[in-house]
Amino acid sequence: MKKRFSTEELSDAELVEPFKFTKGCKVLKVPAKDKYGVYKFGDLLFELNTDTGHAKQISDENIKQKLEQRLIELMEENDAPAEQYKRLGLKE
Repeated sequence: MKKRFSTEELSDAELVEPFKFTKGCKVLKVPAKDKYGVYKFGDLLFELNTDTGHAKQISDENIKQKLEQRLIELMEENDAPAEQYKRLGLKE
């Protein structure tokens, strides 16, 4: 967190059920806004070890599916909220 929440940001916040890692404590759910329009770019996948300049995008569907499945597994292990699956376009 770089700064405190504004009154406007907190006006729509709500206390929600705990995650596995919050020791039974409820958490504050604050609606997020896409200030920078990052979703307009879609998914971009590059081989960082050999393509440090991000010149050649990987378009192999098998690789994408494997990475997506691994992401879902990690999100499940870390008790990610349903909204995160929706935001990323993943099946929960």
